[in-house]
Amino acid sequence: MGNTQISLPALSAKIYQEWLPKTVLVQSCDDAYEGEFNLETREIDIPVYHDLSIHLTTLKEAELKPASIEFVKASTKRVSIDKGRYAHWGQTEVGKLMSRLSAEDSEVRKKLVNKWAVEAEKELAQWCALLPSGQEIDLITALTVADTNANGLLGTGNVMQALDILKAFAINNNMEPSEFKFFVSEKFESVLRDSKLVLASVSADEAFRSGSVGVVNSVDIRRHNVASITTRNSSTHIVESEWGIWKTKDGIQYVVPYKNTVSYEISPTEVLMGGTGYQTVEYYDFFNLYPSRLYKVKIRYAGTSNPPTSF
Repeated sequence: MGNTQISLPALSAKIYQEWLPKTVLVQSCDDAYEGEFNLETREIDIPVYHDLSIHLTTLKEAELKPASIEFVKASTKRVSIDKGRYAHWGQTEVGKLMSRLSAEDSEVRKKLVNKWAVEAEKELAQWCALLPSGQEIDLITALTVADTNANGLLGTGNVMQALDILKAFAINNNMEPSEFKFFVSEKFESVLRDSKLVLASVSADEAFRSGSVGVVNSVDIRRHNVASITTRNSSTHIVESEWGIWKTKDGIQYVVPYKNTVSYEISPTEVLMGGTGYQTVEYYDFFNLYPSRLYKVKIRYAGTSNPPTSF
């Protein structure tokens, strides 16, 4: 590999570090886990955080007694990792593909990274779209007005009402709306643009900025590019309905506890002069351990269109 030599595990880590920032939904998830990944049982421990108690007391003499100390991290939940992805390629004695993969400007690696990012986003978005009805916010029904908006369309005149409804779901569950982010297609962004609303910038303290549209009505709005959770016009491909995703960072735990690249020899009977085969592998999975911190949002922009219900 010459000056571009890199170890196989390091190559796997590099690929992960490059595809993750290209995502919006996946990057917004909590990726914390504890301990070593057990390859035999495929199990990993995910930290589960609980609320601290507020203790009420009086200030009368001798009545103040300290409650037992509480820790923010109360427990872990053991989960089984059930998903994997891999890329399979080879190098001949002539080609030296691995050198091209590890090079900083590797076109081969760029294509791999882009494909993994797109597939990861699509898989997670579709999983959210299939959440049970108890985790659905139906804006079509909520915005329906018999005389003026019989189809429950979201548009410039009621987009602020729609955002108020999202915040109300969080408040009703005793949560702070500012913890949530709203993930939608480019159509929602165009509604905001046509409404001529002033979009505030994401806070400078916000480390995660991917897909940022802006902050409207105190709601942080992010644009994704997953077409499969939208229904589009057959001619113009403009979004007519979609599943939005209203979530906190810990609404989805997305863990990738194992990354590696393995190699094996290819005989000269298979490839002229022989060569080496490679597989880059990631084991991963995602979980919703806090159901009240993740919702799918049913949105209609035109006619009687509905977002997809199967994939």
